[in-house]
Amino acid sequence: MLTIALGFATSLVYGFADFFGAIASRRIKPVTVTFVSGTIGLAFLLFLSIFLGSDFSSEALFWGTAAGITSAVAMSALYASLAIGPISVVSPLSAVISAIVPSAVGFAQGDRFSGLGFAALAAILTAVFLVGFVPGQDVRLPSAKGLILGVIAGAGIGVVLICLDQAPADSGLAPVILLRGTAAAILGAVTLFTFVNGVRRNLGNSNSKPSSNSNSNSKTLREKVPAKFWYSVAVTGLFDSSANVFFILASRLGSLTVVSVLTALYPLGTIILARIFLKEKLARTQTVGVVLALSGSALLVIS
Repeated sequence: MLTIALGFATSLVYGFADFFGAIASRRIKPVTVTFVSGTIGLAFLLFLSIFLGSDFSSEALFWGTAAGITSAVAMSALYASLAIGPISVVSPLSAVISAIVPSAVGFAQGDRFSGLGFAALAAILTAVFLVGFVPGQDVRLPSAKGLILGVIAGAGIGVVLICLDQAPADSGLAPVILLRGTAAAILGAVTLFTFVNGVRRNLGNSNSKPSSNSNSNSKTLREKVPAKFWYSVAVTGLFDSSANVFFILASRLGSLTVVSVLTALYPLGTIILARIFLKEKLARTQTVGVVLALSGSALLVIS
Protein backbone atom coordinates (compact mmCIF):
# COMPACT_ATOMS: atom_id res chain seq x y z
CA MET A 1 0.00 0.00 0.00
CA LEU A 2 2.78 2.47 0.93
CA THR A 3 4.73 1.58 -2.23
CA ILE A 4 1.71 2.36 -4.40
CA ALA A 5 1.03 5.60 -2.53
CA LEU A 6 4.65 6.71 -2.97
CA GLY A 7 4.66 5.65 -6.62
CA PHE A 8 1.49 7.61 -7.30
CA ALA A 9 2.93 10.60 -5.43
CA THR A 10 6.06 10.34 -7.60
CA SER A 11 4.00 10.65 -10.77
CA LEU A 12 1.97 13.59 -9.50
CA VAL A 13 4.99 15.54 -8.29
CA TYR A 14 6.94 14.87 -11.51
CA GLY A 15 3.89 16.21 -13.34
CA PHE A 16 3.80 19.29 -11.12
CA ALA A 17 7.47 19.92 -11.97
CA ASP A 18 6.73 19.61 -15.69
CA PHE A 19 3.88 22.11 -15.40
CA PHE A 20 5.97 24.81 -13.74
CA GLY A 21 8.89 24.02 -16.03
CA ALA A 22 6.63 24.58 -19.03
CA ILE A 23 5.41 27.89 -17.57
CA ALA A 24 8.98 29.06 -16.99
CA SER A 25 10.01 28.03 -20.50
CA ARG A 26 7.57 30.55 -21.96
CA ARG A 27 10.09 33.30 -21.18
CA ILE A 28 13.32 31.45 -20.36
CA LYS A 29 15.25 29.03 -22.58
CA PRO A 30 14.38 25.39 -21.69
CA VAL A 31 18.06 24.43 -21.23
CA THR A 32 18.42 27.33 -18.76
CA VAL A 33 15.25 26.28 -16.95
CA THR A 34 16.56 22.73 -16.66
CA PHE A 35 20.00 23.84 -15.46
CA VAL A 36 18.82 26.40 -12.88
CA SER A 37 15.98 24.22 -11.57
CA GLY A 38 18.37 21.28 -11.32
CA THR A 39 20.85 23.37 -9.32
CA ILE A 40 18.09 24.50 -6.95
CA GLY A 41 16.91 20.91 -6.67
CA LEU A 42 20.45 19.80 -5.85
CA ALA A 43 20.67 22.33 -3.01
CA PHE A 44 17.32 21.08 -1.72
CA LEU A 45 18.53 17.47 -1.77
CA LEU A 46 21.72 18.38 0.09
CA PHE A 47 19.55 20.00 2.76
CA LEU A 48 17.32 16.91 3.00
CA SER A 49 20.35 14.65 3.28
CA ILE A 50 21.06 16.19 6.68
CA PHE A 51 17.93 14.44 7.93
CA LEU A 52 17.65 11.43 5.59
CA GLY A 53 21.36 10.65 5.31
CA SER A 54 23.57 9.85 2.34
CA ASP A 55 26.34 7.30 1.86
CA PHE A 56 28.56 7.97 -1.15
CA SER A 57 29.88 4.46 -1.60
CA SER A 58 31.55 3.42 -4.85
CA GLU A 59 28.39 1.61 -5.93
CA ALA A 60 26.18 4.61 -5.16
CA LEU A 61 28.66 6.82 -7.00
CA PHE A 62 28.49 4.62 -10.10
CA TRP A 63 24.69 4.34 -10.30
CA GLY A 64 24.06 7.97 -9.34
CA THR A 65 26.51 9.28 -11.92
CA ALA A 66 25.13 6.95 -14.59
CA ALA A 67 21.63 8.21 -13.79
CA GLY A 68 22.80 11.83 -14.10
CA ILE A 69 24.46 11.33 -17.48
CA THR A 70 21.45 9.42 -18.81
CA SER A 71 19.07 12.03 -17.43
CA ALA A 72 20.86 14.84 -19.28
CA VAL A 73 20.65 12.90 -22.55
CA ALA A 74 17.04 11.81 -22.00
CA MET A 75 15.75 15.28 -21.14
CA SER A 76 17.55 16.82 -24.11
CA ALA A 77 15.96 14.21 -26.38
CA LEU A 78 12.56 14.79 -24.76
CA TYR A 79 12.66 18.56 -25.31
CA ALA A 80 13.82 18.04 -28.89
CA SER A 81 11.07 15.50 -29.61
CA LEU A 82 8.39 17.76 -28.11
CA ALA A 83 9.66 20.66 -30.22
CA ILE A 84 9.24 18.54 -33.37
CA GLY A 85 5.91 17.14 -32.18
CA PRO A 86 3.15 16.42 -32.23
CA ILE A 87 3.21 16.70 -28.44
CA SER A 88 -0.07 14.80 -28.10
CA VAL A 89 1.61 11.71 -29.58
CA VAL A 90 5.27 12.06 -28.60
CA SER A 91 4.65 12.81 -24.89
CA PRO A 92 2.49 9.75 -24.05
CA LEU A 93 4.71 7.56 -26.24
CA SER A 94 7.77 8.57 -24.21
CA ALA A 95 5.88 8.05 -20.95
CA VAL A 96 4.78 4.52 -21.90
CA ILE A 97 8.31 3.54 -22.97
CA SER A 98 9.69 4.99 -19.72
CA ALA A 99 7.50 2.44 -17.91
CA ILE A 100 8.15 -0.53 -20.20
CA VAL A 101 11.97 -0.38 -19.97
CA PRO A 102 12.26 -0.68 -16.16
CA SER A 103 9.30 -3.09 -16.10
CA ALA A 104 11.26 -5.46 -18.34
CA VAL A 105 14.16 -5.29 -15.89
CA GLY A 106 11.75 -5.83 -13.01
CA PHE A 107 10.38 -8.99 -14.59
CA ALA A 108 13.93 -10.20 -15.27
CA GLN A 109 14.67 -9.69 -11.58
CA GLY A 110 11.68 -11.81 -10.58
CA ASP A 111 8.67 -9.49 -10.35
CA ARG A 112 5.51 -11.57 -10.66
CA PHE A 113 1.84 -10.62 -10.46
CA SER A 114 -1.57 -12.25 -10.29
CA GLY A 115 -4.07 -11.91 -13.13
CA LEU A 116 -5.61 -8.96 -11.30
CA GLY A 117 -2.20 -7.35 -10.94
CA PHE A 118 -1.49 -7.66 -14.67
CA ALA A 119 -4.91 -6.18 -15.41
CA ALA A 120 -4.09 -3.25 -13.13
CA LEU A 121 -0.74 -2.63 -14.83
CA ALA A 122 -2.38 -2.82 -18.27
CA ALA A 123 -5.04 -0.32 -17.18
CA ILE A 124 -2.41 2.11 -15.89
CA LEU A 125 -0.29 1.87 -19.07
CA THR A 126 -3.42 2.54 -21.13
CA ALA A 127 -4.20 5.47 -18.84
CA VAL A 128 -0.71 6.90 -19.40
CA PHE A 129 -1.38 7.18 -23.12
CA LEU A 130 -4.92 8.51 -22.75
CA VAL A 131 -3.95 11.14 -20.19
CA GLY A 132 -1.18 12.50 -22.40
CA PHE A 133 -3.03 12.25 -25.71
CA VAL A 134 -5.21 15.21 -26.71
CA PRO A 135 -7.05 14.50 -29.98
CA GLY A 136 -7.74 17.29 -32.45
CA GLN A 137 -8.16 18.02 -36.08
CA ASP A 138 -4.46 18.70 -36.52
CA VAL A 139 -3.27 15.45 -34.95
CA ARG A 140 -0.59 13.93 -37.16
CA LEU A 141 1.90 11.12 -36.96
CA PRO A 142 5.38 12.11 -35.75
CA SER A 143 8.24 12.30 -38.22
CA ALA A 144 10.93 9.62 -38.12
CA LYS A 145 13.25 12.03 -36.28
CA GLY A 146 10.59 12.99 -33.73
CA LEU A 147 9.69 9.34 -33.20
CA ILE A 148 13.32 8.29 -32.68
CA LEU A 149 13.95 11.16 -30.23
CA GLY A 150 10.76 10.30 -28.35
CA VAL A 151 11.82 6.68 -28.03
CA ILE A 152 15.31 7.73 -26.87
CA ALA A 153 13.76 10.04 -24.29
CA GLY A 154 11.41 7.37 -22.93
CA ALA A 155 14.11 4.70 -22.86
CA GLY A 156 16.50 7.16 -21.19
CA ILE A 157 14.03 8.06 -18.47
CA GLY A 158 13.45 4.35 -17.92
CA VAL A 159 17.20 3.76 -17.56
CA VAL A 160 17.38 6.58 -15.00
CA LEU A 161 14.73 4.80 -12.92
CA ILE A 162 16.66 1.53 -13.22
CA CYS A 163 19.89 3.21 -12.07
CA LEU A 164 18.19 4.71 -9.01
CA ASP A 165 16.67 1.32 -8.19
CA GLN A 166 20.04 -0.44 -8.52
CA ALA A 167 21.77 1.92 -6.07
CA PRO A 168 22.39 0.42 -2.60
CA ALA A 169 19.37 0.56 -0.30
CA ASP A 170 21.50 2.01 2.50
CA SER A 171 22.92 4.85 0.39
CA GLY A 172 20.26 7.33 1.49
CA LEU A 173 19.91 10.28 -0.89
CA ALA A 174 23.38 9.85 -2.38
CA PRO A 175 22.11 8.47 -5.74
CA VAL A 176 19.68 11.33 -6.38
CA ILE A 177 22.23 13.91 -5.21
CA LEU A 178 24.75 12.49 -7.69
CA LEU A 179 22.05 12.38 -10.37
CA ARG A 180 21.24 16.06 -9.89
CA GLY A 181 24.89 17.09 -9.58
CA THR A 182 25.99 15.27 -12.73
CA ALA A 183 23.03 16.44 -14.81
CA ALA A 184 23.48 20.02 -13.57
CA ALA A 185 27.17 19.97 -14.52
CA ILE A 186 26.43 18.71 -18.04
CA LEU A 187 23.54 21.09 -18.63
CA GLY A 188 25.54 23.93 -17.08
CA ALA A 189 28.27 23.38 -19.65
CA VAL A 190 25.68 23.40 -22.44
CA THR A 191 24.09 26.57 -21.02
CA LEU A 192 27.48 28.31 -20.83
CA PHE A 193 28.35 27.26 -24.37
CA THR A 194 24.98 28.53 -25.64
CA PHE A 195 25.40 31.82 -23.79
CA VAL A 196 28.93 32.42 -25.12
CA ASN A 197 27.82 31.61 -28.65
CA GLY A 198 24.89 34.01 -28.30
CA VAL A 199 27.14 36.81 -27.08
CA ARG A 200 29.57 36.27 -29.94
CA ARG A 201 26.72 36.25 -32.44
CA ASN A 202 25.27 39.47 -31.02
CA LEU A 203 28.66 41.18 -31.05
CA GLY A 204 29.22 40.11 -34.63
CA ASN A 205 25.84 41.46 -35.70
CA SER A 206 26.44 44.68 -33.79
CA ASN A 207 29.81 45.27 -35.49
CA SER A 208 28.47 44.58 -38.95
CA LYS A 209 25.22 46.57 -38.68
CA PRO A 210 25.55 49.14 -35.91
CA SER A 211 22.73 51.39 -36.99
CA SER A 212 19.84 48.94 -36.75
CA ASN A 213 20.83 45.81 -34.85
CA SER A 214 22.74 47.51 -32.04
CA ASN A 215 19.57 49.16 -30.77
CA SER A 216 17.68 45.90 -31.11
CA ASN A 217 20.39 43.93 -29.29
CA SER A 218 20.71 46.43 -26.46
CA LYS A 219 16.96 46.40 -26.05
CA THR A 220 17.01 42.61 -25.85
CA LEU A 221 19.78 42.67 -23.25
CA ARG A 222 17.84 45.19 -21.16
CA GLU A 223 14.70 43.09 -21.16
CA LYS A 224 14.08 41.47 -17.81
CA VAL A 225 12.21 38.24 -17.25
CA PRO A 226 9.39 38.81 -14.71
CA ALA A 227 10.12 37.36 -11.27
CA LYS A 228 7.16 34.95 -11.44
CA PHE A 229 8.91 32.96 -14.18
CA TRP A 230 12.03 32.57 -12.03
CA TYR A 231 9.79 31.49 -9.14
CA SER A 232 8.42 28.82 -11.48
CA VAL A 233 11.97 27.66 -12.17
CA ALA A 234 12.62 27.32 -8.43
CA VAL A 235 9.38 25.42 -7.85
CA THR A 236 10.26 23.13 -10.76
CA GLY A 237 13.54 22.21 -9.09
CA LEU A 238 11.91 21.57 -5.71
CA PHE A 239 9.17 19.38 -7.18
CA ASP A 240 11.51 17.45 -9.48
CA SER A 241 13.92 16.61 -6.66
CA SER A 242 11.03 15.70 -4.35
CA ALA A 243 9.76 13.28 -7.00
CA ASN A 244 13.24 11.70 -7.16
CA VAL A 245 13.10 11.15 -3.40
CA PHE A 246 9.60 9.65 -3.58
CA PHE A 247 10.71 7.28 -6.32
CA ILE A 248 13.81 6.03 -4.56
CA LEU A 249 11.83 5.44 -1.36
CA ALA A 250 9.07 3.61 -3.26
CA SER A 251 11.49 1.42 -5.23
CA ARG A 252 13.27 0.39 -2.04
CA LEU A 253 9.99 -0.67 -0.49
CA GLY A 254 8.44 -2.53 -3.40
CA SER A 255 8.48 -3.71 -6.99
CA LEU A 256 10.39 -1.73 -9.63
CA THR A 257 7.72 -2.68 -12.17
CA VAL A 258 4.86 -1.29 -10.09
CA VAL A 259 6.68 1.92 -9.16
CA SER A 260 7.90 2.63 -12.70
CA VAL A 261 4.43 2.08 -14.21
CA LEU A 262 2.89 4.41 -11.64
CA THR A 263 5.65 6.97 -12.21
CA ALA A 264 4.79 7.03 -15.93
CA LEU A 265 1.49 8.67 -14.98
CA TYR A 266 3.32 11.99 -14.56
CA PRO A 267 1.21 13.71 -17.28
CA LEU A 268 -1.67 13.42 -14.79
CA GLY A 269 -0.01 15.90 -12.42
CA THR A 270 0.53 18.34 -15.28
CA ILE A 271 -3.07 18.34 -16.47
CA ILE A 272 -4.37 18.69 -12.90
CA LEU A 273 -2.41 21.93 -12.42
CA ALA A 274 -3.31 23.09 -15.93
CA ARG A 275 -6.97 22.63 -14.97
CA ILE A 276 -6.54 24.53 -11.70
CA PHE A 277 -4.31 27.42 -12.79
CA LEU A 278 -4.94 27.75 -16.52
CA LYS A 279 -8.58 26.61 -16.50
CA GLU A 280 -7.86 24.12 -19.26
CA LYS A 281 -10.62 21.59 -19.87
CA LEU A 282 -9.99 17.87 -19.99
CA ALA A 283 -10.62 16.05 -23.25
CA ARG A 284 -12.87 13.01 -23.00
CA THR A 285 -9.92 10.71 -23.59
CA GLN A 286 -8.06 12.37 -20.71
CA THR A 287 -11.05 11.94 -18.40
CA VAL A 288 -11.19 8.24 -19.29
CA GLY A 289 -7.44 8.06 -18.65
CA VAL A 290 -7.80 9.61 -15.19
CA VAL A 291 -10.53 7.11 -14.28
CA LEU A 292 -8.41 4.22 -15.58
CA ALA A 293 -5.38 5.47 -13.64
CA LEU A 294 -7.31 5.63 -10.36
CA SER A 295 -8.98 2.27 -11.02
CA GLY A 296 -5.70 0.60 -11.92
CA SER A 297 -4.03 1.99 -8.80
CA ALA A 298 -6.89 0.69 -6.67
CA LEU A 299 -6.57 -2.74 -8.28
CA LEU A 300 -2.86 -2.78 -7.46
CA VAL A 301 -3.67 -2.18 -3.82
CA ILE A 302 -5.90 -5.27 -3.58
CA SER A 303 -3.97 -7.54 -5.98
